[in-house]
Amino acid sequence: MKSISAHPLLAEQSHIFVQLLRWLVIASCAGVLGGSASALLLASLNLATAVRESHLWLIALLPLAGLFVGCLYKYLGSSVEAGNNLILEEVHDPQATIPLRMTPLILIGTFLTHLFGGSAGREGTAIQTGASLADQLTRLFRLRNGDRRILLMAGISAGFGSVFGTPLAGAVFGLEVLAIGRLNYAAIFPCFVGAFVGDFTTHAWRVHHTIYTVTQVAPLSPRNLLAACAAGIAFGVTAMLFAKATHAVSHFMKKHIAWGPARPFTGGIVVALAVAAVHTTRYIGLGVPTIVASFQHPLHWYDFAAKFAFTAVTLGSGFKGGEVTPLFYIGSTLGNALAHVLPLPTSLLAGMGFVAVFAGAANTPIASSLMAVELFGAEAGAFAAIACVVSYLFSGHSGIYHAQRLGSSKHAALTHEEGLSLALIAKQRTEADADTLLIPENERFPDSYPGGILMANTAVLRVYFSTAQVLKHDSWWRRMLPQNLGAYLLEQAREAGIEQALLHRVTGGYLKNQKLIMDSSDIPPLRLPQCLELVGEEDLLQEFLRRNQKHLGGARVMFLHGKEAEFEAELERQELEEAIAIERNDQLLP
Repeated sequence: MKSISAHPLLAEQSHIFVQLLRWLVIASCAGVLGGSASALLLASLNLATAVRESHLWLIALLPLAGLFVGCLYKYLGSSVEAGNNLILEEVHDPQATIPLRMTPLILIGTFLTHLFGGSAGREGTAIQTGASLADQLTRLFRLRNGDRRILLMAGISAGFGSVFGTPLAGAVFGLEVLAIGRLNYAAIFPCFVGAFVGDFTTHAWRVHHTIYTVTQVAPLSPRNLLAACAAGIAFGVTAMLFAKATHAVSHFMKKHIAWGPARPFTGGIVVALAVAAVHTTRYIGLGVPTIVASFQHPLHWYDFAAKFAFTAVTLGSGFKGGEVTPLFYIGSTLGNALAHVLPLPTSLLAGMGFVAVFAGAANTPIASSLMAVELFGAEAGAFAAIACVVSYLFSGHSGIYHAQRLGSSKHAALTHEEGLSLALIAKQRTEADADTLLIPENERFPDSYPGGILMANTAVLRVYFSTAQVLKHDSWWRRMLPQNLGAYLLEQAREAGIEQALLHRVTGGYLKNQKLIMDSSDIPPLRLPQCLELVGEEDLLQEFLRRNQKHLGGARVMFLHGKEAEFEAELERQELEEAIAIERNDQLLP
């Protein structure tokens, strides 16, 4: 009887052992790739910082660097421009292997941002290189969608853990960042392997990380714990404001500057002028010297606010890099300033802010707490963990990653937002009236419409034209190379930030937060009429018409509002979902 009962147990353990060996190999490969990319990134940023500080005139060229980076992504990297949000979307809903070009583009973009004086970080670059390189293993190991999700998470962990030298935090970050309030334990072993192998690989390249030391720790008393909670509230509100400010700058740029490369050019002008105005470079680049100083002695109380502004403009206008190192700067200098009003040591508050602002902005309290323990030790880590949890709660349903989804609401009154991405939550709140912010379940739109968004300020624009219609140009040489009107208008709609578009007979289109899909396999008759339907805010649609008026001379235009807009938007979404489903089925066929 014992041998019979033991057989299923042995079979289970054998299966687990085989799977562990399999993922040990795959995740180790991801870790080596992610760690090597992080080593290259860290070395390049050290070089960029040294060159910039030795040749401060380079900051005057920041607008041109922004123009170059913008053109680089517009003409070579439009499919990977979404960056971290693209990776999160691929984990949630796998579509296609992330193009390998993401790695060189983000490395070049980040290097140029730092070389010429932008205020950005490195975590975004590490995550993108780690995940995009790991995703190239999908075909090599013939992974299905479920395993590909795990591989991408391992790549995220490898990049994050190796770039900061915190493998425990990196492993949990890959599990925690996808959905607020939920962890996917199916990926726990690959994420840990990827993070630790990535960290080992970075050290093997002889690349070292900055050491931050908390020199004073307070006893764990009720009074000090209350002070830690108060600091956590300040850190959480700051994290929320940072995320909202960065997204607001991005939205403003997209709304008022149609051509993508002109946005970082404009942002570069603002940052370069600001550096000249304040006569210091302490608020650009990574800002590591200031972070280190915040642990050692009192700084200017406004340092955190200045870094906040420089980073929001840099990243919001389209420069490349990451948000986390600037968040470390903002948090540590804010903690340094709070030492004037809270009964905790300056060094301890700087360490608490270092991780807690990041915890609130990225919605990753567990990973941030582990980072504090790895960097500062267990005693300081206890205070930091309290601040991280409180910051996470007070940052609300907002964050630096718009594709992050709400798995479990932070507040019982907002459970109706569960399952939505932070982008949809932000849009829903923007469109809702102040007195109807909490939408009753029975008043929401059906689940088939994206996120149950209210349509109060949304309209549908229809543009009718023939398949043969091309852009109207004045110069003879441009008329020699005609460009199809439908494809051009789709690109312009995406560029303008319009929420949703569909080109009938379904030859192209996109859904919100998804890639532009074009299908030119069938050649329609040239005189066949086609219709472009755009769904979005009415002012954006009106601006779209004004910008493209000269090309729409032979087209017919119609606006739909209110209930008609709701109905047409729902039909449009269903049609494109059917087209995507057909495309997926075709890809699965042998």
